[in-house]
Amino acid sequence: MALGVVRLASAQSRACTTAQPDTARARWAPPLDRPVTLRAGDLSLRDALDRVAAAAKLHLSYSAELLPLDRDVCIAADGAPAGQVLADLLRETRLAAVAAGGDQVALAPKSAPAPEAAPEMSRTVGVLDRVVVTGSAVGAPQRELTVGLDLVDGRQLARDNTNTLAGALDTYVPGIWSWTQSPANILGSYASIRGASSFGLSYPKIYIDGIEVANPLLVSRFNANAIDRIEVIRGPQGSALYGTDAISGVVNIVTRHEGAGSDGTHISLRTTAGVSQSAFTHDVLAQDHALSIVSGTITRSADLHVSGGSMGAFIPDGYSRNLTASGSARIVGTNSTLAATARFFMEQAGTPNSPLLTASGPRAIGVAPADSVLARQSADAPQSVREYTLGTTGTFVAGTRWTHSLVAGVDGYRLANAETNLTPFQSPADSALRAAEGGADRGTLRASSVLRLAGTESSRATLTFSAEHTVLRETSVRNTTTYATGKPWIMPPSLEMTDFVTWQNSSGFTTQANAAYDNTFFASGGVRMEHDSRLANQLITLPMVGGAVVRDYGPFTLKLRAAYGKGIRPPATLGHESFWQTLSGNATQSALGPEVQSGTEAGFDMTFRRALSLQITRFDQRASGLVQQVAIAAGARLPSRRMAYALENVGEISNRGWEVAATGNMSRLAVSGALSFVGSRVTKLATDYTGDLRTGDRMLQVPAATASLTASWTGNHWFASLGGARAMDWINYDELALTEQFANASRPLHQLLGPQLRQYWRLYDGGLRLRASASREIREMLSLEVSAENLLNYQRGEPDNLTIVPGRTIMSGVRIKF
Repeated sequence: MALGVVRLASAQSRACTTAQPDTARARWAPPLDRPVTLRAGDLSLRDALDRVAAAAKLHLSYSAELLPLDRDVCIAADGAPAGQVLADLLRETRLAAVAAGGDQVALAPKSAPAPEAAPEMSRTVGVLDRVVVTGSAVGAPQRELTVGLDLVDGRQLARDNTNTLAGALDTYVPGIWSWTQSPANILGSYASIRGASSFGLSYPKIYIDGIEVANPLLVSRFNANAIDRIEVIRGPQGSALYGTDAISGVVNIVTRHEGAGSDGTHISLRTTAGVSQSAFTHDVLAQDHALSIVSGTITRSADLHVSGGSMGAFIPDGYSRNLTASGSARIVGTNSTLAATARFFMEQAGTPNSPLLTASGPRAIGVAPADSVLARQSADAPQSVREYTLGTTGTFVAGTRWTHSLVAGVDGYRLANAETNLTPFQSPADSALRAAEGGADRGTLRASSVLRLAGTESSRATLTFSAEHTVLRETSVRNTTTYATGKPWIMPPSLEMTDFVTWQNSSGFTTQANAAYDNTFFASGGVRMEHDSRLANQLITLPMVGGAVVRDYGPFTLKLRAAYGKGIRPPATLGHESFWQTLSGNATQSALGPEVQSGTEAGFDMTFRRALSLQITRFDQRASGLVQQVAIAAGARLPSRRMAYALENVGEISNRGWEVAATGNMSRLAVSGALSFVGSRVTKLATDYTGDLRTGDRMLQVPAATASLTASWTGNHWFASLGGARAMDWINYDELALTEQFANASRPLHQLLGPQLRQYWRLYDGGLRLRASASREIREMLSLEVSAENLLNYQRGEPDNLTIVPGRTIMSGVRIKF
């Protein structure tokens, strides 16, 4: 009765326009007169075009920039001509299907654009009816999702020359902040994902085309030309679908599967080079090159993307070189799709000594004399990492009620000569880097089925069943002793350590229900039952429940949503693993329980004519059972003056805050911004805790606020963008002062442990990271490009006063299309 009273007559109807056999088929020029029989709902426009092309055996070509490819559509055609079906799908766009001879059909601009059409660049931004795959097992319109989900468009990243995950997340996703890393640091560092989900490391669970990566902290770079979109869920609400380790959130990187563009482009070559400034050495060469080869049509396609770059030694020995290669292939049938993906990444980096510490000499930082066997370091061999992903995804639509999907793949890495920061105390990131040295391979197998229950297009329900199994094999090097510098103790050959192999596996089964009434009221609920070998054979339950109300008021679409979720992280995980081999012997895996985060989010979304959007989210989460590394003295004199660590479940953290994201598109101008306010505080500590935190303290390294703003202008044959991002107000250690005091052999080591460390806390405020890019098309096949990073030349101060990053970097080059 209540639903009947509040039924919204103005709600948007999702009923499909049924295209019937056209008796006047002669008005459609071949091959648009070919009959199409196809019924499918909850499709993106991209998938719908693929299915129609497969059913009619057409070679369809169009410009992705001119279509809202992520918009939700449905098809109901019974022997209708392909031209009529395409016309129905393209009704609200500026394009029409045009026969181009043979099997070729092009979606070309109409002679007179529809008066209600939105600006060209506005359709893929801020649209609630776009279809996403994250958070829905198979795929669903974002309008129906009850959790806040952010989508970063790969084409926007390519235009901005953004090729790092940190750059993409910091610029376009509120609530997540990743520190800009030195090129010599090959590990990612997340400062905040809605606060801190651990006393150690916070990081999201990362997938590439549905394949879980072996180590999310090593996923740092990508080729933007190979990315279709990046979908992000923040908080534990994604755990009901993605299982353990999704305690902070989920990042799903979806690669591009497209044939040659409407302009016939098959090969794109981009080459740029420039200079990076540094206050610690001479200006150094920076370069970046990329090659893309695309073949086929939207129904049968293959592509290869290769990119590589380098950064010179902006500090002594602080160079890096990287190479990325990715390829994909896809075959689309009337009722099925089969796609394959492959990725390879390698990076080589120097092992620099910090120029801020060398003035004190090696003894000052606790390193033995250079002629000692203990001082032998891996500087002769550079750091190196190699990563790979191989996988396949298949979907099959069995009639109008069932959709099945299968994902199978493997992801792995090999890490050698990893170097940590030259600091007296090993940070959680240092620990994770040491633990990752060696290699790992993770296999993923996931099967999902979606059952569409009886109902109308506007009032319906679905059930999703998903089963998943993952296996991880890790090979690491035992490290029983670590110097204050974070470098391993190099033993004589007779005492060298051997590789240490561990296996982990998890199996999960998910049931999720989604219901919609009048295309206005949406509800979702799910639970995942999971068995993880790291949890002593326990069977864990991960629930999620949420609801949303969406209403259309003329050109405005308003959405209210709320969701609850719970996530869990086993104790034997990144940043903890290396401590099972510490000197203290006090921490064992069996003595530790899992870390847990649960809480709610509530939000308000608004769009206006698909040109303006606003998203506001309030979150309230609590992380408990948290593990922290507590330093203890393992030696009192140099060179044996070093630290060991103990691990314990010591406390709880409360994470509360606000997130705001907004986009606007006014003709040729596009603007996007993100703003977040986070309160991450310690709410509980164990009675025998001996570290430096106290109840009520703000969590270290978590910014109280982060902000970003990007504006771009698309002109006739040129494009320009300017953007900036900044983290503000966080607490971290004064690493320089702490190192100086540690180097003072007359200073008792116990004065640098536990509560004494609080005297080295320092308030940081960060600086504005300003970037710009511009391109100019000289000819149809040739364009000039220029890009600039860190325009304000901000090299120090994030996340501490010891880390150094490259200064102002300006690069220019050309892009050639064939």
